[in-house]
Amino acid sequence: MRLSFSTGTFYLRSLDYSLRLARDLGFDGVELAIGPEALYLGAAPLLRAIDSAGLPVLSVHPPFLRMPGWPRWSTHRLPRVMRLARELGAELGVTHTMLFRDPDSPRSAHFSQAIRLGRQAGGGQVALTIENNQRNRRKRPTYLDHLDRMVNYARTRDCGVTFDTCHAGANREDILLDYDLVRPLLRNVHLSDVVWRKGKPRTHVIPGDGELPLRALVELLARDGYDGLVTLELHPRELGLPGRANAERALGRSLDFMRAAIDQATVVSEQA
Repeated sequence: MRLSFSTGTFYLRSLDYSLRLARDLGFDGVELAIGPEALYLGAAPLLRAIDSAGLPVLSVHPPFLRMPGWPRWSTHRLPRVMRLARELGAELGVTHTMLFRDPDSPRSAHFSQAIRLGRQAGGGQVALTIENNQRNRRKRPTYLDHLDRMVNYARTRDCGVTFDTCHAGANREDILLDYDLVRPLLRNVHLSDVVWRKGKPRTHVIPGDGELPLRALVELLARDGYDGLVTLELHPRELGLPGRANAERALGRSLDFMRAAIDQATVVSEQA
């Protein structure tokens, strides 16, 4: 498996900053969360940063925040994500699901069309993955909030899965049982923890600082020979005060957590 982190943790910084930080700490690459630099300046400065740092963008994620100029409709957004991923040489793109309760509804048809257009924009070079939802704030779950339905939806549309651990944890799901569901299509794991306070989840926490069995999950991935991405996706608050030293501390501790789990899986396999 390859270890990455989301540039969303440093949302207003350049890709060059994240790539150099990833390189110096020993990550294999980054997941680009589309921000102002990518949206308004295009691929050229991003390609220069990749070349300068000597480290790849492994995956591309839609913007976390609403930005002027980002399309409203999925049939426009998803091709933009996949086209940028292809231009940057990334291996996969990520999409969130659309919210609909009826699989035969116009919204479902719209999302299917967006997926078709996105895969075309990837030019056969970029895999499209669908990310599981955090549904705990909704009174009624929508159709793709059910993980088994989402996996089947992805399978029938030739997509992979990005499994977000803190989304599942915030839904009070057992992430180890979820892993059995997503494993056949798994291409990317968004790894972060959950802390519960007064019945409400605080998500995108440093692995090991919350309540999810993330170490056991990473050990399972290693023992199963998983060869996809594990992408650390931390909220900026997890870094503490601004500055590279705090970024190195938070990311370094998370990297040590993942490597320790991988090493433990290797020891167990050798003893078996």
